Amino acid sequence: MKPKALFIRLDRMGDLVLSLPCDHLVSDQYDVHWLVPKGLDFVVEATRPQRNFSTSARTWSWKTFFEFLNLVNTLKPKVAICFHVPWWIPMALFVARVPLRGGVLSQWHSYLFLNKGLRQKRSRCEQHEMEYNYLLTEYVFDLPKDKSQWTPLQMKAPENFKAFSFDRDQKYFVVHPGMGGSALNWPTDQYYKVIDDLSHRAQVVITGTAADLPYINPLKQKLKDNPRVTWLDQQLDGSQLLNLLNDAIAILAPSTGVLHLSASLGAPSLGIYSPILVHQARRWGPKGPQAWSFSPQVQCPSQFECLGKKCPHFFCMEGLETGPVVEKALSFLN
Repeated sequence: MKPKALFIRLDRMGDLVLSLPCDHLVSDQYDVHWLVPKGLDFVVEATRPQRNFSTSARTWSWKTFFEFLNLVNTLKPKVAICFHVPWWIPMALFVARVPLRGGVLSQWHSYLFLNKGLRQKRSRCEQHEMEYNYLLTEYVFDLPKDKSQWTPLQMKAPENFKAFSFDRDQKYFVVHPGMGGSALNWPTDQYYKVIDDLSHRAQVVITGTAADLPYINPLKQKLKDNPRVTWLDQQLDGSQLLNLLNDAIAILAPSTGVLHLSASLGAPSLGIYSPILVHQARRWGPKGPQAWSFSPQVQCPSQFECLGKKCPHFFCMEGLETGPVVEKALSFLN
């Protein structure tokens, strides 16, 4: 029987997608078990090969702490890797006496409770997030650096899912204009132009959550009389979303988890990215066999956030033309 390894990532969907493939480096030697955020079950369930996993709340409580401690004591892992975790996760691994506790050395708890930490200055954006995760895995398990093994995640849309109202027999594009606000996004007018242009050639489906309404509501006003636009925002569960993305002609989205899902499914995925250093596609771009990124062609002087009118290129996102994006999306229309 192979020893257990526990891989932990408790943050956003896109970050999880860019971490999950790393386990294949050790799957021959270890039985890997993942701990992921509640609500992202559908992501791990769709991965190929399939993975063993548990879920946890991200926020601290005695209940979540002891639930995790019980999981660790049940699994008895020889190795645990903390890709991105709250402070109480390394503490629980320490209390449970997991022999090898790896992770990124950054916050106080990583220095206090980990015994195989790696200092990665990720804010310099010298590597892609997926590559940083592979480097961390190689370090913790004392593996040689081998970029040929750094492959993206593969996913398959579930075959059994609750049907939704949209007729997927017709050809359609998917546009997901919203995001969490951690990076700059395209203005509404640019999304409107793309959606309007694409709707002349096929149906366009708009997806999003309640958090995306600041981006979606202005588009609804502009496109309310366009019968070729279908609004499925706030109507899809995870399995339905994966199936919708899987069968689309192409998917357009900013730097958000939906884009990483579509890229992992192998669907044509077009991403809109900010030129700010920590937002760039070089760090956060989609990874997959059919993934492309578009960004303003400027030398951004900022590392962390937009400088506003202090920047000579402000507002550069308006300068990212819609033409190349539309042309690329239409290239997949047979």
